[in-house]
Amino acid sequence: MMSATAPTLSSATSAAALLNISGLSLVLPQTDIRALESASDVEAGGAEQSSIGWIQYEQQRWPAYCLSPELSLLADVPVARRACVLLGTGTGYIGILCDELSIGKQEALGQQYELPSAMRMANTPVLGLIALDEDNIACVTNAQVLVAYIARLVKA
Repeated sequence: MMSATAPTLSSATSAAALLNISGLSLVLPQTDIRALESASDVEAGGAEQSSIGWIQYEQQRWPAYCLSPELSLLADVPVARRACVLLGTGTGYIGILCDELSIGKQEALGQQYELPSAMRMANTPVLGLIALDEDNIACVTNAQVLVAYIARLVKA
């Protein structure tokens, strides 16, 4: 049985962002998102290792990444990726491409559950689950964990 003690979306956070990535739903605090840009604004030339290009923000270029529904890095961007969410890294920003983004009240998404022990892997960015409805779950993360996860993927 799952417990409702996953700590990633605090009660102080009133809004959550729901990113759709080819059917994968990722939920993170809305405050972790610094900007939302069009995926067409990503410049493909001279990309860093494992990134798909650069996105302009605050008069600088930041790497943009494209994740698969299994949370691996993709070199080719699916046609459905229409948005680029900018997350703060502490020293800058990174872009994550998604199909769509919605912002809503955390409570409206559903109850958050701790990640079952069978799903816990050493380097997963998934910190918990939310049952969106009877057929769909969302994976809970936050910018700090997701950025660190992508950094590990890039180094691998």
